[in-house]
Amino acid sequence: MIASALMITVAYVALAALLLNLNLATRYSAPVKALAIVLVSLLYFATWHGVRGLMGWPTADPLPADFRVLWISIDEPDKANALPGSIDYWVRALDSAGLGSGAPRAYRLPWSEEEAEAAEEALKRMEEGEVLDARRTRMPLAPVDDAPVFQEEEWGNRISVGEEAPRSMFEFMAVERPRLPAKQAPPASD
Repeated sequence: MIASALMITVAYVALAALLLNLNLATRYSAPVKALAIVLVSLLYFATWHGVRGLMGWPTADPLPADFRVLWISIDEPDKANALPGSIDYWVRALDSAGLGSGAPRAYRLPWSEEEAEAAEEALKRMEEGEVLDARRTRMPLAPVDDAPVFQEEEWGNRISVGEEAPRSMFEFMAVERPRLPAKQAPPASD
């Protein structure tokens, strides 16, 4: 990731040098030069928000239908600072055989009482050593009148004001320990 950030920085330095050359060495009118500066500045911001998804920030994309839960982090709402709570799931999608496939991914869901209780129970089970798989159920949670609605978060996830925060219920299941074949007795030495 550091190499990628370094390459992007070098590319932006080169782009800024080209823009400086455009503004100093050409006879373009002032509005054309100003437009170039504005467009390049917008490109910096657009790239920053696009790259943030590559830097490990949790995504607001929907969770896979079936997944292995690697860890859960629960951040309760902070009423003093008017910050909505969230629940972060670190998961790995399951393939058709029920095995974890692909790289782990972090997902962020809005905090709700029901989701937090289910996540807390799953987290306790994981701390006791259970390996958990989860499945989205088709049963949505009952609407909560005071459910938090995100406006803008630090990591760029947005839900417009008045829009109901997306919620889904998860069913957590313990994964059976794999059964190893019986060991063969070592050959008798004569």
